Amino acid sequence: MCGIVAIFSADGGLDPADLNAPMADLRPRGPDGEGTWVSPTGRAALGHTRLAVIAPASGHQPIAGPRGAVRLVVNGEFYDYRAIRRELRAEGCRFRTASDSEIALHLYLRDGHRALERLRGEFAFVLWDERRGTLFAARDRFGVKPLYYTEHAGRLHLASEIKALLSCGADARWDTASFAAHLQLGLPADRTLLAGVRQLPPGCYLEADARGTRVRPYWDLDYPPTAELPPAGGPGQLEEHLGAVREQVDEAVRLRTVADVPVACHLSGGLDSSTIAASAARHTRLTAFTVAFDDPAFDESAIARRTAARLGIAHREIACRRDRFADQLAPTVRAGEMVQENSHGIARYLHSAHIKKEGFTVVLAGEGGDEVFVGYPQSRKDLALSLSAGARARAATGYARLAGQGLPPYLCALLGTLGFLPGWIVDRHLKVTQPVTALLRPDFAAELAAADAATPLLDAGAGQLAGRAPVHQSGYLFAKSWLPGYLLAAERLDSAQAVEVRLPFFDHHLFDVVRRTPLAWYDKDGAGKYPLRAAMRDRLPREVTEGQKRGFFAPPMVDDDAMLAGLRALTEEPVLKDSPFFDPHAVRTLLDRLATAPAARRAGSERLLQLVASTCALAGAFGLSAGAPAHLTPSHRGLGGHPRV
Repeated sequence: MCGIVAIFSADGGLDPADLNAPMADLRPRGPDGEGTWVSPTGRAALGHTRLAVIAPASGHQPIAGPRGAVRLVVNGEFYDYRAIRRELRAEGCRFRTASDSEIALHLYLRDGHRALERLRGEFAFVLWDERRGTLFAARDRFGVKPLYYTEHAGRLHLASEIKALLSCGADARWDTASFAAHLQLGLPADRTLLAGVRQLPPGCYLEADARGTRVRPYWDLDYPPTAELPPAGGPGQLEEHLGAVREQVDEAVRLRTVADVPVACHLSGGLDSSTIAASAARHTRLTAFTVAFDDPAFDESAIARRTAARLGIAHREIACRRDRFADQLAPTVRAGEMVQENSHGIARYLHSAHIKKEGFTVVLAGEGGDEVFVGYPQSRKDLALSLSAGARARAATGYARLAGQGLPPYLCALLGTLGFLPGWIVDRHLKVTQPVTALLRPDFAAELAAADAATPLLDAGAGQLAGRAPVHQSGYLFAKSWLPGYLLAAERLDSAQAVEVRLPFFDHHLFDVVRRTPLAWYDKDGAGKYPLRAAMRDRLPREVTEGQKRGFFAPPMVDDDAMLAGLRALTEEPVLKDSPFFDPHAVRTLLDRLATAPAARRAGSERLLQLVASTCALAGAFGLSAGAPAHLTPSHRGLGGHPRV
């Protein structure tokens, strides 16, 4: 995990001083060293702040290719890099460093953009090719590592964090259409909450030259059409599949234990983090860290302690008190560059700070298990629709009744295209999109009501949605919106503490095995995620493999009277009075009502108040102002459904 920045100017004129401000913003990501380079023509400038994980003594960047014609900066890790280095050396390549990053340069020189097919890992990189006058950038398949870009003053700027682009002169303006999309489905994979600042979507690469900037996909989640899914066979077929799952989980974890620094892991009481810890303990010395909340309803430290003892690994608990949350909201939001909807982001921010203080830089975590193995409760509802004609018929009746009452445009688009409403989208509509309306300014409420974040998403993914089972259609849409736009923003919280978190479940080789799972096997034991539970049954305690799904949630801030008082004071501040989204009077009315309600009746408002508080924190951190809405329409999409600058 490092920080990268790149600037491209077709007309030249770039200077090393152009990198000073963004490099300063990226130093927390890479406190172990930094390097810059400007091309002799002045058309490209590259900067890198380093977190030394592989080859600390020789992995300095930017890395130069033969004769200096190509330069590279990388954020993240390429796994199984040693095998690729051996292959390239056998072909005559000479390496300047011992790092994993350099393989991207030599693969690019050999294969062009097809080099991406060989790269396995969590990464974002930028490469300048002086021979072609081309800037080439790419992001990993699932979007674990970020890469943002914007055009300003005739130059293209790219960076690991939005704040670095703001330092380059990007406008600090809200994109109200993007926030509306967030409230409906999550940010589109190519957008941010700031007007004019985009993300390179997961599984895509970017090329920029004198002709302009182009974004193209190189990989996509390719779920098999329903007609090609294998049926649930007998015990022999099941055992063979479980063996393949176990083998790929072990390989994904093993590759991510390679580091020249000590390795730690997150450990909760759940199946996913316990699986990662059990697999990693087979390959490396490991220390597990568990958040211990002061609210028993959210604390899983006891079961994590027992799991660590069963696995024979060192275990440390991090006390996380709710009374610290209010003070940590602003720094958490600034680090994550994203709104928060519960306190788990604050807990993650504090968790990574403590892990770093204990001397660890590389951490393995269990994110991705629910996405890959259909573990969310909402996903299991989609699975039921995929397996049962009766469930589909009952759902169709309910959808017809809803349609008769009038649905917002985005739900109409989903229902018209898919024939059903994904469970996670229904849940979001009922818990956020619908109730938040009461807190909105009238003009933004009208914009939200008319918005349709679904149609561009459906159009862009049409080829991967057609003929797929409902559970796979739902998972695909989730992976193109909520996953990279919100959940994976945790990377920024870790990087602010100079901690690199590796996510083995987001491994495309593992995904290739799991996506072929017969649908009936996902819920074979009635507890969900059967292939993973069964594959890990002999390694983990029964209370883990047979336990019910529990997400990583922190105690709600809304239970804290001091937090309510702080939010009440916020309604009198300019940062909320100037908000293009929330009506201070409506927020104040809700807070007054909650102040007299018992704590147990406040929980339903947690997400709403977190949205209010975190948008204010973002506005305060980056000086965001209201801007003209940039409507989400198909015209914003370029080749392959991705943006064209």
